[in-house]
Amino acid sequence: MAVSQKRPTDGPPGTFPGPVAEVLCRICGYRTPSPDQKSVGFARGNTAKYQSTYFRLWKCPQCSTVQSLDPVDYAEIYRNYPLNQRREDSFARATLGNLLGRLQRAGITKQAAVLDYGCGNGIFVNYLLRHGFSNVVGYDPFVENYSRSLSPGVFFDVIVVNDVLEHCEDVRAIVRECRERLRPKGLLYIGTVESDGLDMEHLEPHVMKLHQPFHRVFLKESVLHGICQEFGFDIVATYKRSYLDTLMPFANYRFLDELSKAMNHNMDRMLQGSGAFAAFLKRPQLLFFGLFGYFFPSAFEPAIIARKQ
Repeated sequence: MAVSQKRPTDGPPGTFPGPVAEVLCRICGYRTPSPDQKSVGFARGNTAKYQSTYFRLWKCPQCSTVQSLDPVDYAEIYRNYPLNQRREDSFARATLGNLLGRLQRAGITKQAAVLDYGCGNGIFVNYLLRHGFSNVVGYDPFVENYSRSLSPGVFFDVIVVNDVLEHCEDVRAIVRECRERLRPKGLLYIGTVESDGLDMEHLEPHVMKLHQPFHRVFLKESVLHGICQEFGFDIVATYKRSYLDTLMPFANYRFLDELSKAMNHNMDRMLQGSGAFAAFLKRPQLLFFGLFGYFFPSAFEPAIIARKQ
């Protein structure tokens, strides 16, 4: 039975998908042939290619996981993916330094064998190499330079899965694969997007966080912990704030969120820097959030560091 859904009234017009029929939660297995209308919402894309297309999302009433319902062709959506054009600018150095600091506090050494799983264009791989790490490998099936399959029998001391789980259909498969690739007592870092705070009837304020159609699943922090424990990991550190949140001016999540809104959620323009000056004129409070946004977070991105038992 298909359930008719109200289209959002807080976003611009665009192309809408059809009604929602039977749904199955990819995390807890909850199934319903007729989801509650309040558990389904529409969100538009935040890249130039998908900015006028809306996608259906559903929130599981059992585990609070939010998942994108519309199937995608992964090779197609990641062709010319804007985030794979990132450069190591001052923003990247501040945020990647934040990520590295978390790993160092957990005990990573420069001699450790490190895998950046889902590395995109390799920005963190190259950052680590430039900071004296001698044994770093990146893997991403949709980036040619890093798409070569990992050789059997190759194991790592540390695996970083940052901003990756939310892009995947099968979260457990990723955690299982990482466990198999880790040496005993090896460390797994996972940073992802949280489902808390998403009002399925008003998703327009969260367009950047939802990042449709690329983000496929949003977990509660407690669910992420539970999945890692299922696979025999001991959690040694947790973080509520995004690694993108730093005290460096203009390197915080809230500023990015406000800038995205000012630029009509067009990630391509944000990364290119085109229209940024006009955005500041249009929304003067961007300066405030650039300087003090760390203290006014608009979203959280939980992260854990777990040790293989």
